[in-house]
Amino acid sequence: MKPPFQLREAPTAEILELLAETTLGTSGARYQHLDVLERIHSADQPLYLSVERAHKVLGNITFCCRGDKWYIRYFAFRSSLQATGGRKRNKKNGLARSWITQFFEDAFDGKFQDQKVDLFYAYIDPKNERSKSMSVNFGFHVAGNLVTQSFSRVYPKASSRIRKIERWVEVSDEIQHRFSKYQHYDEAQLKTPPFYVLLNTSGEHIACAHITKVRWKIERLPGKFGGILTKLVPYIPFLRSLIKPSDHQFLVPDCVWTKDDNSELLEELFSAILFEEKLNLMLWWMDKNEPLYLGVKNKINWGLLHKIIGVSPVEIVVREKKPTQSKQPFFVCGWDMV
Repeated sequence: MKPPFQLREAPTAEILELLAETTLGTSGARYQHLDVLERIHSADQPLYLSVERAHKVLGNITFCCRGDKWYIRYFAFRSSLQATGGRKRNKKNGLARSWITQFFEDAFDGKFQDQKVDLFYAYIDPKNERSKSMSVNFGFHVAGNLVTQSFSRVYPKASSRIRKIERWVEVSDEIQHRFSKYQHYDEAQLKTPPFYVLLNTSGEHIACAHITKVRWKIERLPGKFGGILTKLVPYIPFLRSLIKPSDHQFLVPDCVWTKDDNSELLEELFSAILFEEKLNLMLWWMDKNEPLYLGVKNKINWGLLHKIIGVSPVEIVVREKKPTQSKQPFFVCGWDMV
């Protein structure tokens, strides 16, 4: 790579510092990941493209190289590169954009890996104008839409049918059968336990979810009164058990399925997982056309937080070498979202 760009397979201390201090979101919700320093070391096949001047990292794009599809895991730039004021700064930013754009073209040609890249993909908040503008500038377009569905319980219910599974091989056939044809399906992060299943009287799996535990610092909740609500949460009964702005812990499920897309099984599964993990909240991201979600979304009591914030959209943006013709839903890995 030409200076000021550097390409590495492992993060430097300066890259870790930038990612740890980055606040995500602009208008609306704003938050920081508190577990970046631990989670980044579990990244699958990572490449770190950074902009550096005077031994200081000004920006970083982290790719997870998943065969011919590369997921953009982190996209963080300091304010000096985000700003648009001034002719000189605009010129520098324009030059940086052209170099990053060239990186995408070189990756399509197989310059950085043995295998050529067919597609880059990322997730963005459609309300984040800066992210949307940047994705357009780099040649990305919206390929699909996700929903963010909360499931919360102040007092989660236990289930005698719940089992915690620590081995991928015990659930792999069922997950592959249901999701392997989905777009962007990849197993790199799925093999890390735990999984939870519900069992029937014959010991068969009748519901399943893979989970990731997450910690955020919330600077502002979504919505018109999100700023005020963030300050009031610690004093509001029930709500303070669901949201802890300074150290907000929750679960993210993926590979979620139930027998016959049964809503009662899903509610039992999610509540029991919260009970077992001693937490009160899940955030579930999935394709808006996910068959299970379409079948149960109006049948489940999603909990108090859902009544307050509702369902939030997320856009899947891609830059591809050739248009994708698949009509399958997009697979969403929980690790990718946090």
